Order: sequence, then structure tokens, then C-alpha cells
Amino acid sequence: STNAPIHLNAIARHVGVKLDVDDWQSVGHKIPLLVNMQPAGEFLGEEFHRAGGIPAVVAELIAKGKIHEGALTVNGRTMGENCAGKFSWDRSVIYAYDAPLKEDAGFIVLRGNLFDNAIMKTSVISDEFRARFLSNNDDPDAFEGPAMVFEGPEDYHHRIDDPTLGIDEHTLLFIRGTGPLGYPGGAEVVNMQPPAALIKKGVSALPCIGDGRQSGTSGSPSILNASPEAAAGGGLSILRTGDRVRIDLNKGTADILLPDAELAQRRAELEAKGGFPIPASQTPWQEIQRSMVAQFDEGMVLKPAVKYQRVAQTMGVPRDNH
Repeated sequence: STNAPIHLNAIARHVGVKLDVDDWQSVGHKIPLLVNMQPAGEFLGEEFHRAGGIPAVVAELIAKGKIHEGALTVNGRTMGENCAGKFSWDRSVIYAYDAPLKEDAGFIVLRGNLFDNAIMKTSVISDEFRARFLSNNDDPDAFEGPAMVFEGPEDYHHRIDDPTLGIDEHTLLFIRGTGPLGYPGGAEVVNMQPPAALIKKGVSALPCIGDGRQSGTSGSPSILNASPEAAAGGGLSILRTGDRVRIDLNKGTADILLPDAELAQRRAELEAKGGFPIPASQTPWQEIQRSMVAQFDEGMVLKPAVKYQRVAQTMGVPRDNH
């Protein structure tokens, strides 16, 4: 799930462990896809459980030295002890590490003038998506096209089927205003479908990029969790519909194809207007969130909370009021 980097980076910050978004590519990208389960595969969770589940997968990774088997778990036993003797009962569901469902199936981190970093889940890149966008022999694993920008999910649902927008099979769909500040809270809305007219023609997916999240059960190879988000002054804030954008998975880049001077002028114009427009907070909790929340790459934590570590050991158990 592309939510894993957010949650685990947050946990790491709260316990004082260094973990950042780049670790997810440097450590994880070369890990193959072993589990043939939706949305990246064929089967459902029941078949995965019957085939051996998590212990069988962990045993495969331990055997290849990809997991520290001495790591202690919540039951007081180590990873190795918990998964000793576990194996796959069904190789059509849980594949062997040396004969995986897909090689190099971890996350790719992209960066450029659109954002400092964003995540792409490569395990769900379909054959159709690869053939349409990533199979140019002169420019493999890269694509570019005109941007169609939506200002949040309401705007997307209202306009996606408007034929006057001119969305075709080469268009890149963008959504912004959906991050920790802009939404607020980070909405699961980046996995956008093409217009119905394109779906009827057999185009089931277009590249989707945004500063929000998407469900871990989604089969869309979206580029998401963009940090900083548009509401925090990220490059998405100055993107305009019609701009040509290039995504290069080889180089790990995502860029608006415009001169730096033009981008700087746009940023100056936006700042002169008071910055990227953010909807008013509707509750006190949204206001509190916006006043202290970090970006996705930092785990979307409440910034003042990170300093409160080992409280019971250093300051005593916090007082209650009952």
C-alpha cells in the first residue's frame, strides 16, 4: 500500500528512528512481487491466507537475507522464531523469491519541479498501461503529455466527462488541494478514472498524479503522496491545464516542461495573490490539524507531538483526569 510509507515514517518519527521516503526505494524497489493477490494479482485474501499468508512470505524474505530475523516482535519472539518452518502451500498464490510474479516491484520515488518527492507503486503497472505509456523504444519507461488539472475530487467528478476538456489517451490527470493541509488530512482521491467515452474505447487508465493518497486496494499505478502539496507551495500549485509534463521512471523525475523563468514568474504571481487557495476549516479539529501538520514524506505527523518520546520512562506516566 502507498499508505505504508506515510504510516511507518510517522511511527519512526515518534520513536526516534531515522526513516525517510527515499529508504522505500533504496531498500524496497528491488524486492520482487511474491503474492499473486488483488489488486496486483489474481487471488483474494482468503487464498493468500490458505497458501501460508504473511509468515510464508516473511520466510521467503528471511531465506534471502532481506529481513533481520533477529528483530523482536510484539509477542516477545523474533521474526525468525515466528516464521521458522513456514512455507508456501500454493505456489500459484505465493511465489518463490527466485521465480517471482514480477521483478523489481517496490516503490519508485519521483522528484522534480512538480514536487520534492512522490511515490509510485510499480507492482500494479498493468500490461495495458505499460504498452500505452512505457513502451516507446526510443524513450522507454518514460512518458509525457498535456496536463488536465482538477481542484479536488468535487471538481474531478463534476467535469471529468465534459467533452470540451479534450481529454484523450495522451492526457495526464492531475488533482491537487487534497493533501494534509489542502483537504485537510490527505484524501484517498488520486486514482481517477478516464472519461467514460475513453473507457468505452478501451482506455481503462490514464496516468494520475496528485498531492493526496489512494486506497491500498487500488490497482491504479498513480503517482501520489506528493510533497510538498500544492497548499504548502509545491510545484503542483503552479501547474496549469495544458502544460506539458514529463515522467521518467528511469531517472526518477517528474517535471513541468517549461523554462525556470516561466515557473518563477508563475510562483511570484501566485504569492502576490496570497498563495494557493485553501478552503476554510469547517471544524476546530481541521484548524488544529492545519496549524501543526507535517507533509506526507514526514508521516503527516503533528509536528509538536514528535518530541514526546519515552514519556513514562523520563517524565512519569501522564496524569489522567478521572
